[in-house]
Amino acid sequence: MKEKIKERLRERIVKWEEKSKRRFYIQIKKEDLKEVVKILFRDFGFRFCTATGVDNIKNFEVIYHFSDDRTGILYNLRVFTDREKPSLPTITDIIKGAKWIEREIHELFGIGFEGNSDLRRLLLDESWPEGVYPLRKDYEYGRREELPDSLTCSISEGVKEGRTVIPIGPYHPLQEEPEFFELEVFGEKVIGININIGYNHRGIEKLSEGKHWDQVTFLVERICGICSTSHPFAYVLAVEDLLNLEIPERAKYIRSIIGELERIHSHLLWLGLAGHFLGYNTVWMWAWKTREVILDICEQISGNRNHYAMMKIGGVRRDILNSEVDGIKSKLNSIISALNLFKKAVEDDPVIHARTKNVGVLTKEEAINYCVVGPTARPSGISTDIRKIDIKNSAYPLIEFDVPVLNNGDVYDKIVVRVLEMYESVKIINQCLDRLKDLKEGDICEEVREIPPGEGIGRYEAPRGEVFHYVRSDGGNTPTRHKIRAPSYMNVLSNEVSAVGGTVSDAAITLAAVDPCYCCTERIQAVEFNKVKYRWDDLIKLSQEKTKKIRKRLRE
Repeated sequence: MKEKIKERLRERIVKWEEKSKRRFYIQIKKEDLKEVVKILFRDFGFRFCTATGVDNIKNFEVIYHFSDDRTGILYNLRVFTDREKPSLPTITDIIKGAKWIEREIHELFGIGFEGNSDLRRLLLDESWPEGVYPLRKDYEYGRREELPDSLTCSISEGVKEGRTVIPIGPYHPLQEEPEFFELEVFGEKVIGININIGYNHRGIEKLSEGKHWDQVTFLVERICGICSTSHPFAYVLAVEDLLNLEIPERAKYIRSIIGELERIHSHLLWLGLAGHFLGYNTVWMWAWKTREVILDICEQISGNRNHYAMMKIGGVRRDILNSEVDGIKSKLNSIISALNLFKKAVEDDPVIHARTKNVGVLTKEEAINYCVVGPTARPSGISTDIRKIDIKNSAYPLIEFDVPVLNNGDVYDKIVVRVLEMYESVKIINQCLDRLKDLKEGDICEEVREIPPGEGIGRYEAPRGEVFHYVRSDGGNTPTRHKIRAPSYMNVLSNEVSAVGGTVSDAAITLAAVDPCYCCTERIQAVEFNKVKYRWDDLIKLSQEKTKKIRKRLRE
């Protein structure tokens, strides 16, 4: 394939770097960007993962990451632009999934995108000072901005007569985290949608630049509680890709066990909430009751129900004793009867069918154009799964499992895919546990003393789809750039097409069908009435005071 790409691109290639057999970096001129993107995306059918902005002091660099999902090979386009009035051609007219990515790079680096008329704020508040770009190197680590009263923008300002805007969020009973969807409706029909994020942006990519390589593992674990192993899994894979490091086989199995336990508990959490959205609170309670079994296993293995702190550059931090394997398997297999119950309910219940079949349809063509991933892509006939194609330092190539794929792209198929995936996760965990018995206890990590200059990419199939981490090192103790792209960042935007055309009553379950994780999407300042209420030092002081009170109460 690489020879075909070289032949098609020819003189457009400024420099071709082969970091490994699965990572190619292709430097091109910015005037060739659109044409090269068309070739990779349309002609070769590669999926656009994300783009990474980098401040090199003397200039800016943007890396466009494309995945060949048939082989798992990543082709990364490297484009440079001057520091004075930096700009690149937009690719949003070719790939709709690049809309938010260009807006993010614009507001965090100040890079313009010629031809993109929608470069509104995305992650930062409207009151953020103009011309201040927090991911540039001249923006001091830990700097604080005095923010004026916030401004608000809304599609309601341009709504035509006879049409109405219905807000969902930013705080809504059916959303566990803040996000704002403005539905433009005509009668009962949704004819437009404006999606606003950025209500919980925490600047984790900037924080990462001030943390030691090992500390970053714990930082990214706290991007999201439900995905608290997915982000550190992808991060350590990125650093190991930079190092070209192979980890012990036992660590590969343990990593995959934790990852699949997280997948089950995440899907059960979503299934319960989906039942709640549809008015089936019995499904909600039963799903969450079953989820407790999985959380108990997570606690037995790691000491925590969430935030397991298992991942480490070079392997894992804790072993699973062979003497505990049979007990864990017994607990795990006890949930199969509950999974059978959920599967039968989804297959047979006429009300679930009426509320979810042919609702919120995302066609295969739209799914490709919006670059959706995971259980949002697979119900639309896209069989991509990172566990099958980008598999270094995990157990997935060593075991057998199937990837459920359906074709209708509606809410019903999204439910079915997640239920079927839980069966596969049980199968994966059982195989991994069996293999542990044949391996020596304690051989769980390769020692890593330093990180040399270089760059690496790590991808993992989180419960919601591909998590993407890019890291760059100059040989120091901290990353010089750390890019994080969560699956919901790609999936939520697809509501532009899946929610439009449906009814208002179906909007909530359609928006929820992608299993949006807004914490992951944001990647904190506490604000009250558009003013900063607590700064970092204030939060530390509050935490210390609370700890003192708890200690005093325990002594009493």
